[in-house]
Amino acid sequence: MRFLILAAYIALSTFQAVIICSGLVAWTGIPAAAAVPIATLLGLVPGPGTILAILAAGSAWGWPWFGSTALFCGLLALWGHVTLHHALPALSSDRE
Repeated sequence: MRFLILAAYIALSTFQAVIICSGLVAWTGIPAAAAVPIATLLGLVPGPGTILAILAAGSAWGWPWFGSTALFCGLLALWGHVTLHHALPALSSDRE
């Protein structure tokens, strides 16, 4: 299960980083080579990365706001569920 969670996190972070990179290039005009490391770091953070990915998908790629919000917030909600269901019980001290 941990491998599946890690693979999904890497896939989501990569997808967010690509969209954020496109948004940074469109918003600021910086070269893509400079935007890639910034977008990679921002894509790894679930909260701010999600918000930037929603904004970038809407403005740089022309996605509808509802669609990009539903996609990324749905994925963020899924991560919250996985964290609460699998990670927190593993960290609890009440092991029998």
